[in-house]
Amino acid sequence: MGMEIVFLCEQYPPIIWDGAGVYTHDIAHALAALGHQVHIVCAQGRRRTDEDHDGVKVYRRPLLRLPVSRYLGPLGRSFQGKNHPRDSLSLRVVLAVSYAFWLRRLGLHPDVIETQDGETRGLRTAVRRDVPLVIHLHTPTMMDVRLREGELHGRGALADRIDRFSALRADARTAPSELIVTTLRGFGWLKKNTDADVIPYPFDRSSYVAVPPPQQTDPTLLVVGRLEWRKGLDVLIEAAALLGERGVKPTVVFAGQSSGLIDDIPTGTWLARRAAELGVTCRFAGHLTRPELVKAYEEARAVVVPSRFESFSIAGLEGMASGRPVVATATTGVATWVAKWEGGTVVPPEDAPALADALEPFLTDPELAAAVGARGRVGTEELEPKRIAALRVAVYQKAIDRHRTRRRFGRRSTAVA
Repeated sequence: MGMEIVFLCEQYPPIIWDGAGVYTHDIAHALAALGHQVHIVCAQGRRRTDEDHDGVKVYRRPLLRLPVSRYLGPLGRSFQGKNHPRDSLSLRVVLAVSYAFWLRRLGLHPDVIETQDGETRGLRTAVRRDVPLVIHLHTPTMMDVRLREGELHGRGALADRIDRFSALRADARTAPSELIVTTLRGFGWLKKNTDADVIPYPFDRSSYVAVPPPQQTDPTLLVVGRLEWRKGLDVLIEAAALLGERGVKPTVVFAGQSSGLIDDIPTGTWLARRAAELGVTCRFAGHLTRPELVKAYEEARAVVVPSRFESFSIAGLEGMASGRPVVATATTGVATWVAKWEGGTVVPPEDAPALADALEPFLTDPELAAAVGARGRVGTEELEPKRIAALRVAVYQKAIDRHRTRRRFGRRSTAVA
């Protein structure tokens, strides 16, 4: 018998294509294909629409927010720290209130609710424990700051504790890689006795299998994702400069929107300036639609995932499915699959010479790029969405069973008292 599952995710495509949104899209459709009822509540912007995406019910509703900082002008902005909006307490309140309000108004009564990273989309459910809750550990919001600055203080520490609350109260937790689980335990974000099921992302390779092999491409490197410090894009520019000194001059294409700051400068602007200083040819493509993204993979010789940390990397899978060799750092979850499928090269993070050494053979030998890319393309079949969806259903059932046990125990305790 099918389950009724509700996802809380404002990034659901086609409004936003990012890691959390793509994951939710792919797993939702795989679950629907297995016969489950799937609803997605998206509290984002001002839209109010009900959509049916091949059996997946999508409810787009506005965030219930008061633009206080806008009304207060410069005074309101003075309350924003350097990590805004990551450490915004008001945004967390808005997310909690908005999703609680729309879940009630929509009259949904799911068997299980899933959202990502703790945060506050599922805060009402975590507090009341009236519906089984599953938290998917994608990348907690304050993790970028923690990786860069070490300890969190003040508002950032409080924001992180609020995010962590839902994750610890959930009936089950999942993660796309052992890397994110180990890292969160090291930060104390997950308790030692808090379990998390490692399930890789589902991957629908159908959009990429027709991309021709890279023999006819120019020496172009493609990076897909937000332009932010954690992605290690500055290291890639350094590596491209080293390649230029060896007579190999790649074009680096950045597909994604700028996010955050480096040296108090918007990341995209900082990267463009640094590339100009080093004589590296770059193109900033901005946010791409799915067809545009497929075209970008077609034009690339290799795909790079140079992140200082990334819990997985959908872009790495997309690159391999497109028949491109992928060079990824060891601090990315996708590195496990790159190594397993021999679909590219794994290098240490923040090591520009090692990154240059790994990229050079693919840039100078298109046939090698095609051979390695072909191995990765075959490997991506292993993450077929229905197979991954079945693994997630088992976790949902575990959450439901734990929830029933907790409620039964609670009733008995009340009766004894």
